[in-house]
Amino acid sequence: MGLTSSLQIGRSGLLASQAALQIAGNNLANLTTEGYHKTDTRVTSVRAHEIQNGIFIGQGVQLSAITRRVDEALEARLRGSVSDQAGSRVTQDLFSEIEAIENELSEIDVSTRLATFFNGWSDLANNPQDLSLRTLVVEEAKTLTDFVQSVRGEFGQMQQRIDDRLGNAVDNVNDLLDRIVDLNRSIALQEGGSGGEATGLRDQRDLYLTELSEYLDFTTVEQNSGSLDIYVGSLPLVLGTQNRGLLAESLAVDGQITTTVRIAADNSPVDIQSGELGALIRFRGVHLEDAIDTLNTFSNTLIFEVNKIHSTGQGLTLLDGVQGTNVVVDSTAALNTAAAGIDFTPSHGSFQFHVTQKSTGQRVTQNIQVDLDGINPASDTSLASLVASLDAVANVSASITADGRISISPDTGDFQISFSEDSSGVLAALGVNAFFTGSDSFDIAVNTALVGDPRKVAAAQGHLPGDNRNALALAGLRSQNLSSLEGLSIPGYWNRHVENVSIRTAQARDQLQADSVVKENLQIQQQAYSGVNADEETIDLMSYQRMYQANARFISVVDELMQTLLTLV
Repeated sequence: MGLTSSLQIGRSGLLASQAALQIAGNNLANLTTEGYHKTDTRVTSVRAHEIQNGIFIGQGVQLSAITRRVDEALEARLRGSVSDQAGSRVTQDLFSEIEAIENELSEIDVSTRLATFFNGWSDLANNPQDLSLRTLVVEEAKTLTDFVQSVRGEFGQMQQRIDDRLGNAVDNVNDLLDRIVDLNRSIALQEGGSGGEATGLRDQRDLYLTELSEYLDFTTVEQNSGSLDIYVGSLPLVLGTQNRGLLAESLAVDGQITTTVRIAADNSPVDIQSGELGALIRFRGVHLEDAIDTLNTFSNTLIFEVNKIHSTGQGLTLLDGVQGTNVVVDSTAALNTAAAGIDFTPSHGSFQFHVTQKSTGQRVTQNIQVDLDGINPASDTSLASLVASLDAVANVSASITADGRISISPDTGDFQISFSEDSSGVLAALGVNAFFTGSDSFDIAVNTALVGDPRKVAAAQGHLPGDNRNALALAGLRSQNLSSLEGLSIPGYWNRHVENVSIRTAQARDQLQADSVVKENLQIQQQAYSGVNADEETIDLMSYQRMYQANARFISVVDELMQTLLTLV
């Protein structure tokens, strides 16, 4: 081995230490850089050279690899925790929004207004002929229905906000996917199958993956080229340099607008479990729909049950005529079938129809049968057959309006009509002598006939002046358990919903805290493994500095020897 080989050994040491110094300096420079992973330098000795038989001598050192310190399993778990935390935060925010809309922690809420409505009937029962109390019942009912409609409107606006947020989130996801695809292309080009790593590009890609995990959960598969495939469930979202993208699509289902997220390339539905997208989809399709369904069921039951009682009572004056508020789609179909198209379902039974002559006070009562037992479907009561039965009563005409509603009127002004003892609920189903109109929270309202003339508020039964039995029955509806509400009363059903929302909000808050703790712990683990430790880097810097100085001194010594040798020649 000659002096020239010694120079090469020194040179290799200088180059290796110089590269190691640069790596350590770069680590220190990126001490606080988001998404940066510590880079390790790996140096190995050059294969020894045999100078004599069985005697080997080293030929210096070489830089064998520069690698990022990354635990892929830990990175995947961290991205999963980011998705979980983002989803929990969205869920908590949306449940809090429902609480704010329903406003049940104040006195401006459904519960308070419902209690005031029933209290109004109790007050009217104490003095059923007081016109001011009748007006108050109508006004309290209007306040209740207006607030219910307001809550329903807020829920509709919340649906729209979620849909808009879904669309924005999908746009952000597609933008991130485009960036990841560009980095896939650059990484594959820069690494070129050499086995080395484009550390800066990979750090940038990991940063985008972390940002992507805030929107949805996914898995990754790295190819030999260094590019990364991304899957949502079993569906590919990115394949190398191909971005298959996401698409937010709004569809009308049963008259309701629903938003779904699909793969843009082939329209495949995507099953997103967590992240902002997963939480928005799940909340809109489950929790918000449940809140709307509960409000609709509450409103539908309130309308039907109040109307069943009110339709069979009498006001201070009898009716000069009445027109149903509910439309029947098919007047020949049995009234309890879907073909009839009524939002309320009557049952088998009958009701009393009274015709009173004002000049004589004589009252004629006719029992009207409602055949809905289904034994002989051909004879089941339809709107047409019911109208025919009523039209057959003396001094009365019954017909079907052009829009499919029942209309009943006396033949002359000397007669008035009234109803009682309806065991079928058909009067309420058709909206005859109804207190409320509409069918759910979207259109619930007080009958305009009562708003215009509170004397028509049916507080009495039995055609007795000063009778309060109907008002008492309506006040007692507050505590009546109903099979249509799972055995709960109307206030009890709504209160259970309020309690469920409160519980779910608390659960969402607890889940967010738990997910945040998991994320923080994983971030600590990742930082401990992949983060830059200033003390360690400083020690490495000093070591590589000594290495550089030693090799420089070694080359200086070899140079002196060569100079001495040359002077001897």
